[in-house]
Amino acid sequence: MQMKKSVCLIVIASALAGMANNALPDDEGLRRTGGSIEKPGSQKGEIVYVNCQGAAKAEWIASSIDYFTKQTKFKITLRDGEFSWPSPKIHGSLSLFIVDDEGLPTILCAPENRWAVVNVAPLKSGKEAFFEARIKKELTRGFAYLCGAANSRYPNALTGGITSVDMIDKITDARLPADVIERFRKYVESFGVTPIRYTAYINACRQGWAPPPTNDYQKAIWDKVHAIPAKPMKIEFDPKKGR
Repeated sequence: MQMKKSVCLIVIASALAGMANNALPDDEGLRRTGGSIEKPGSQKGEIVYVNCQGAAKAEWIASSIDYFTKQTKFKITLRDGEFSWPSPKIHGSLSLFIVDDEGLPTILCAPENRWAVVNVAPLKSGKEAFFEARIKKELTRGFAYLCGAANSRYPNALTGGITSVDMIDKITDARLPADVIERFRKYVESFGVTPIRYTAYINACRQGWAPPPTNDYQKAIWDKVHAIPAKPMKIEFDPKKGR
């Protein structure tokens, strides 16, 4: 018992020490580590927001860029440009075009071609606060699709970054890894799609919705569940309870 207490105290002391180290004052942290510096050449490539419209304010778009820059540490920039369907000019490594076009859906994504579109036309509102919030949220969705939010944690998945037909040829088959398949169910519920659910035949009989039996095993269960009791239950009046 004493040994267990000692071990427990050591673990607690270690945890507190770790917390103390993580909470070092800035000057002490700098004294010990020298601070954080950027490794030259570590950041490569560029994701470009290409603004092709004037309805959504530039500061709203800048807010999205700032958020993803902090979250990802990628180089993300903003440029003015044009979206030319069906083969837009790609800026940087990946391009997120922001357009105002009544003829396009809210989001388009072409993963192999390295571009996605967020269309502000369907998002417009008489209330600017609503319009701003919609723009920021759809930019988040567009960026996620462009940058592989559907990708798998497993290597060589079909949902991974594919930039040429040759890369498709190198993938073994057309199946998806389990972690991607698992995401489908919750997602498609929003569109009214649900999977088949299975249960034991005996449970279906007990719940009263089982179809007629199709084999001897089911018939035996059906007959047992639907059999009339040899001694029917008697309901007797209890004068004390009034029922």
